[in-house]
Amino acid sequence: MKVKTKSQTIDRAFLILDELVEGEKDITTLAKNCDLTYSTAYRIINFLYEKNYLKKSDDKKFKLGSKLIQLGFSAYESTNLVKSARAYLEALCEKTQDTVHLAVKESREVVYLDKITGKRSVNISSIIGGRKKLHNTGVGKALLLLKNQQELVEIFRSEGGDLKLEKTFIDGMREYAKQGYALDLGEDSSNIRCVAAPIFSKKDYIIAAISVSSAVEYMSDKRLLELVETVKQTAKDISFEVYGYSQN
Repeated sequence: MKVKTKSQTIDRAFLILDELVEGEKDITTLAKNCDLTYSTAYRIINFLYEKNYLKKSDDKKFKLGSKLIQLGFSAYESTNLVKSARAYLEALCEKTQDTVHLAVKESREVVYLDKITGKRSVNISSIIGGRKKLHNTGVGKALLLLKNQQELVEIFRSEGGDLKLEKTFIDGMREYAKQGYALDLGEDSSNIRCVAAPIFSKKDYIIAAISVSSAVEYMSDKRLLELVETVKQTAKDISFEVYGYSQN
């Protein structure tokens, strides 16, 4: 007997979703078109229905549900953000000669949506689509600027932060929140420093963040602070360009 795996179940769920893109269908039709037994199709369809990926159009037929609309909108938002922000990121890279990132928070992680490599010979490990922790990256901290102390502590501990450095992290985040930017002073990679700032889609809602990153030898304390207003202004420009939000 062939053992069912999670990947098989996922594959079958996507077959059903693909079928329903063409229009509503009943379980019998979906089972036949997807080459599944009725019981297997029934089980998967009911699971998808309970999770709002499907909804009933009548007693027998199913169609795509509201959860997929939500996911699709989120995907569109990310795509639109990358496209609209690109020119600003390129200008920032050209001005600073350093590597520029665009990132969002997803499932309590940083996800990099875009990266433009700088002109200097510096190797920065981030990749588009890659994930990193929130508490020790510049963009991660910028994404957390509106979080309260309890939320910050929970994130820090859940990511395995060194408890000896917890107070330093919280105090630093409190100061960053007042100033509207964040720094990575080598917490993620000891030889890399960066300046980051949040992108707002509306008041009190940070949807993304950008950063300028380079090697320690190009990022003295003086230069880090000099870059702050440049990075913050670019983030403000993207907030207005993409979401029509103007920060004071």
